[in-house]
Amino acid sequence: MEDVAARLEISTGAYGSWERTPAQEWTDEALCALVKALEMSDQQGGWLFRLAVDRDPPQAWSRPPGASRPTHPLGPARPSGPAFPSGPVRPFLPVTAPALPTVPVVPARPAEPGKPADRETQAYLRDYAAMMDAVPMPSVLFDRRWEVAHANHAFEALFHGIGPHPTAMPGQNFLRFVLFHPDAGLVLGDRETSWCLPLLAQLDAALECDSEDRVLQAIRDDIADDPIMDAAYRSGLPHWMRAMGAAAVHHDGAVRPLNHPDPRWGRTECRIVDETPGTLQDRGFTRMTLVLREARAAVPPDVRRGKSHLRAVSSG
Repeated sequence: MEDVAARLEISTGAYGSWERTPAQEWTDEALCALVKALEMSDQQGGWLFRLAVDRDPPQAWSRPPGASRPTHPLGPARPSGPAFPSGPVRPFLPVTAPALPTVPVVPARPAEPGKPADRETQAYLRDYAAMMDAVPMPSVLFDRRWEVAHANHAFEALFHGIGPHPTAMPGQNFLRFVLFHPDAGLVLGDRETSWCLPLLAQLDAALECDSEDRVLQAIRDDIADDPIMDAAYRSGLPHWMRAMGAAAVHHDGAVRPLNHPDPRWGRTECRIVDETPGTLQDRGFTRMTLVLREARAAVPPDVRRGKSHLRAVSSG
């Protein structure tokens, strides 16, 4: 496994997730990468496609001589992208990619000749932000470094009571907030297991795709400065990924505990929905909406609760 992972230029844990994936869920990109890593002939690669997914390989699937291998072919294109997407995998954008303007957007200067799309893009972003603000559930848009581009009013209300922090505010960088803000657990229930570990796994995949990114590397350096978190990243994370599987790493569809400051919601759960349009996906952005669930009915005072409940409360 270590040898094949090294040939694929991914971690051993990531390749282990590949092996645990049902054959029919493998994408063309993954199979092509495996064919090249194992130095199969075109005929052998064709057999692999037909045996694994019962289809022929895509046309022009062989890499031209001298072409470089795509980095992390199954890595998430966005922080909450699917573990094994059914369609083509969008690569991470280069560091020099244009950033999404903070909303509300400052009116753009007149478009230069030959660039009529600039003003239209600005208008699209303004309209998209207005649509997010109309959503009653907490919704946030962040880039591939988890830096927040826009958060709607419900998202801001969810974290309204969070105190200031120099680098880890929820409206600035969501990953930093989850990992480093001392009060994050007041809102994010079961913070370590339900929130920190999936995001650490996503960070690990992002660094494999772009190890030179200064923002991502700075987050990794801050993890290294915390002995407990660094041990979790180096040792606990691979074990957790093996136990939980690739699907647990990613946000979309996950149900996670939440402590809402509004007593109408209180201690509840949310289902995370990734509803990012292709226009923003292509620029490396992710929109994450927290669909709140109704709080469970309170237990009558005369009903005794067992030790399991006490353990759950004390560990929360």
